[in-house]
Amino acid sequence: MEETQELLKQVEDLFENEKYHEIIELLSNELLSTQNNSDLYAWAAWANLRLKKLQNAFHLAEKSIKTDPSNSFGYLIRGGAFNQTDKLSKALKDYDKSIELNPNNSYAYGGRATLFLNRKEYDKAILDFNKAIELNRDYRSGYNNRGNAWWYKGDYSKAIEDYNMAIELGSNDESIYLNRAKAWNKIGEYEKALIDINKAIELNANFPYIYIFKGDVCYAIGNFQESIKNYEIALKHNLDGRLRSVEDKIKLAQEAIDVLKFFDESSAGKVQKDEKLRLEKEIDQIIISIRDAAKSKVKMVAHYTKLSVADIYVKKTNVKMHYSNAIYMNDPMEGKVFFDYLDNDEITKAYLNGEKRTETSVYLGSFLPAEDNNGEVSHEDELVMWRTYGKDENGKEASGCNVVISSDFFKLNSSVDDEESIPMSDNEEELLNVVYVKKLKSSKEITNDNKDKIEPAIVQLKDNLLKLIELRNKFQKRDDFYKEIENSIFKRLSTISYLFKSADYNYEHEVRVITYVPRNSDNIKFREIDEPNLPCKHFYIESYNDILPHIKKIYLGPKVEHYQRWSLYLDYEIRQRVKEGMTVVNPSSIEIIKSDCKFQ
Repeated sequence: MEETQELLKQVEDLFENEKYHEIIELLSNELLSTQNNSDLYAWAAWANLRLKKLQNAFHLAEKSIKTDPSNSFGYLIRGGAFNQTDKLSKALKDYDKSIELNPNNSYAYGGRATLFLNRKEYDKAILDFNKAIELNRDYRSGYNNRGNAWWYKGDYSKAIEDYNMAIELGSNDESIYLNRAKAWNKIGEYEKALIDINKAIELNANFPYIYIFKGDVCYAIGNFQESIKNYEIALKHNLDGRLRSVEDKIKLAQEAIDVLKFFDESSAGKVQKDEKLRLEKEIDQIIISIRDAAKSKVKMVAHYTKLSVADIYVKKTNVKMHYSNAIYMNDPMEGKVFFDYLDNDEITKAYLNGEKRTETSVYLGSFLPAEDNNGEVSHEDELVMWRTYGKDENGKEASGCNVVISSDFFKLNSSVDDEESIPMSDNEEELLNVVYVKKLKSSKEITNDNKDKIEPAIVQLKDNLLKLIELRNKFQKRDDFYKEIENSIFKRLSTISYLFKSADYNYEHEVRVITYVPRNSDNIKFREIDEPNLPCKHFYIESYNDILPHIKKIYLGPKVEHYQRWSLYLDYEIRQRVKEGMTVVNPSSIEIIKSDCKFQ
């Protein structure tokens, strides 16, 4: 007994100093078998969990539970392992059991809170983090991750308070400084953001995300050369699939440098140039705030499409989704509802003049919510959607399919655990709720629940746009400065105008990816088309992630012929991809379902 207590004290000290490998060496299988102590099994499991050795963590946590089913510690660690493998319902049961057995275990509340954070249930996450911190005032990662929850909710001041506490508790983890920098950036405190970024680099100069974000902040303040320098440093590291993103950021910064060079050669004076740059920065910040307010919390999305598209998704490895250029949208009101809401001819004309001089560089992906729990809105299998979007190659209604995809597909870093973590990066395949505008007799109003954030932001945006146009009007139409202001208005508003639609479509609850891509990007691709009176190329970009690992269901439309053959074929192809080495796909977890809708 005395030997066991000494071991437990030794392991606790090692764990506090993050010496996880030493814990695993100390708690050998032979020693664990001899001691047969539930707590020792759990500590060994926790060390393996911190080192991402999930299979060992599962095995040891289950040994802990089997040795003493009344010990909350084993359930806590097994819950953490389930959480890290996205088995969230099993993780929740284990966290609940751990709390039931020991209501005073701060880590159990913290673990459950990170689960809620992964599920975008931020209010529940904050409540559990509150309880965890109440039980353990020195719970550093609890403060950090509660800060992340506030960050996702858009309350950056509260996020900063929590990051401050995590740092005050003696953190030397670069991610917390980076988190605080992201929050400073959101409220326009760029110099404070740069101080925290430089501290993060001091702590870990080999973390590429730091350089990417430093490049973003330098871009925001107009230091484009420094921005490129940091992006290029990031490129020297392993970017885990973010190479394309950083390459485009470099091109955007170079594009901005070219604009500035042209701008410097214009006839405008320094005062006018400084005023233009100041207004553009304010406009950029407002647009970011509108996108933030529109961020979607949906867990799965429905993508109604042709069966031939689903065929492409399953019959090859490394298949991406295509996002088409915004000019290909079928609805003639796409992008125009926003200007109807602004209700200002001067802004609309300036935008259209800018549009004439350059091509649209915005690419769109459109989806519908597909929830299967919590009583949320679902468009998984709806007749009106089959009629509108679920067509085959010949336009025959309800003869297509619906691919249901996890929202993790759109993330570049998709989860957090009980370690220090970083909120997902901005403007890279964010899912945004479409903003619906309703026409009234004498006015227009936004119908979304978050209109109290969006409406005031648009008022500010309109005010700054009019100031920019007022500045333009001090010059002649032939002047380069005059034209550049119109080009600037077009570029900025094109990144947000496609977020707005008529309230006639409110029932769809549509979510979108809206991405600006530099015009000279190597990531813009095309497919050949052969249609009368149209160019032979259709332009698109690809998603960052492969789509098959994120598919949850494939619905076959009500009018699909030979649906049993399609079901058998799709299932076969998915299993073939696994045989070819696509181990992240579990064929048994992808349902292939015939629609229940009655189609006349």
